[in-house]
Amino acid sequence: MRGSVTAPDRTAGRRRTRATAGALATAALLFPLLGAAPSEARSTANGLQSAFASAAAEYQVPQSVLLGVSYLQSRWDTHGGAPSVTGGYGPMHLTDARTALAGVTPHHSEGSEDARGDSARPPLLPAAKPPRTSAVPARLRTLPKAAKLTGLSPRKLRTDPAANVAGGAALLADAQRELGEPLSSDPADWYGAVARFSGADDSATAAAYANDVYDVLRTGRERATDTGQRVVLAAQPKLSPRTAQLGRAGLRTLDAGGTECPRTVSCEWIPAPYKQFGEGDYGNHDLGDRPTSQDIDYIVVHDTEGAWEGVLTMVQDPAYVS
Repeated sequence: MRGSVTAPDRTAGRRRTRATAGALATAALLFPLLGAAPSEARSTANGLQSAFASAAAEYQVPQSVLLGVSYLQSRWDTHGGAPSVTGGYGPMHLTDARTALAGVTPHHSEGSEDARGDSARPPLLPAAKPPRTSAVPARLRTLPKAAKLTGLSPRKLRTDPAANVAGGAALLADAQRELGEPLSSDPADWYGAVARFSGADDSATAAAYANDVYDVLRTGRERATDTGQRVVLAAQPKLSPRTAQLGRAGLRTLDAGGTECPRTVSCEWIPAPYKQFGEGDYGNHDLGDRPTSQDIDYIVVHDTEGAWEGVLTMVQDPAYVS
């Protein structure tokens, strides 16, 4: 979230505080990047490159598109089968948030330390409880969908790089079909499917992701992965994708509200309410009268450490004070 730090000359008035009634119902889906040593039994030098070629042929996805999406997702790394901080696995970053959360040990759960800092009582050692599947956004459970499309087990999709690449190819082909587009061999025809692969629910974010992928396709990439394999994506400098496909993707349009938003960033204006409660009391937000008062000195990028939906609810509550 972004906020402003204003100058000290605030409008007079006392701020009303209200304690939150309870903890957020949904935990933040942030996971530690579990350290994992590279596999001792490494594939042949061109194993991963061959996996991209095989998956592209099987699911009729241009190999360059598959490579470009994977590069943006993971730089073609596998992390030894460990999940990313958003529960993504393998070179295609297929997400399985419930499984990733199940392997997380909550803070204060190790040893005999009491979560309340009270040694006078028996220690309270909380146990991790993965959220219900329905509570996990679709963008954080793409791996189970890939398992249904490919017939491969979720475990194999998490741990086998070749299977993971096949799962990503299946998801791209599925997105292409949902858009009513043919499984074309021309990378320019896959812009909409690439945008859908991002998991974004708004057109601006999806377009930003797809544009980044096509920038990679135009310039090309070559690198050694975390398992020592060299993967190459040849440059296609004249590639011009069919961006109009995005209009048929069924994504919502963000209301930027006149914000000065950089072209490469998707912005959404979410107004914070101001309400007076009498006798000088008011809620969470001050009224501004710029440039006369309350100059903005800093822009703060804040980690909410909570679920996005819950944070928005609090911000839009005129009586809540953070």
